[in-house]
Amino acid sequence: MRDLIEFIRQYDPEFPSKIRGASTEETVRLEQLVGRNLPAHYKEFLLYLGKNMGDLQMPETDFHIGRVLKFYEIGKRKPPSRYIFIGAQVEDPYDRYLLDCGDSPLQDCPVLRADPQEPFKTTDNLWVSFPSLKDMLFVLAFSVKRMELLPHRRQFTPSLEEGENGLSRVPPGLMDSLGKVMAMQGFEKQPYTSELNPLFERGDAAFYASRNPEGGGMTAELAAQDEREFKKLVEIIRDNTALL
Repeated sequence: MRDLIEFIRQYDPEFPSKIRGASTEETVRLEQLVGRNLPAHYKEFLLYLGKNMGDLQMPETDFHIGRVLKFYEIGKRKPPSRYIFIGAQVEDPYDRYLLDCGDSPLQDCPVLRADPQEPFKTTDNLWVSFPSLKDMLFVLAFSVKRMELLPHRRQFTPSLEEGENGLSRVPPGLMDSLGKVMAMQGFEKQPYTSELNPLFERGDAAFYASRNPEGGGMTAELAAQDEREFKKLVEIIRDNTALL
């Protein structure tokens, strides 16, 4: 978690003074309620950011240790032991966030979203959002802390193609083509995230892409300081990748 905080401090030197972690006693209590050890990365997240994430916020979503403890203390629909509830949206659609930790202790786990009504009857009500908690936090930090410093921003969506099963899918080579385009334009890929969530930095511009681990949707965003250069980069991305 220190690498995340140091990463954010590049863009917001006061960030460490804005956050507050949960106590060791609270994490021990949560482990007792969950009935298993917490993944190391999630426990570290709680100890650094569990009571106050500062302005590192996902819209309308609460990851506070108090909400998590309350869920396990009084909630009626607790997840199977392989899943750990870590937060929830506080406005419609009120999705829950879970870690899928399987049956063995892990350093980090995939982050799922769950339907709040019937989240555990079948896996049809669960969706993988990020391959790890680390990926989720760095993508959030890059979007909230880095890209908000740049005045010109644009989101992209992929041009989908039909897969073998007849369903729409993101073109398989899209991430590779994005990496090549970013490198040719002088961007450097940051070392913090997986190949599904690359972060690219150039000083005067930034770009990230985030793809669903199960091959579903994808989001991408560009931000730049200079308007003319921003428009140029938008055209280059649209002309050389399957992003629209």
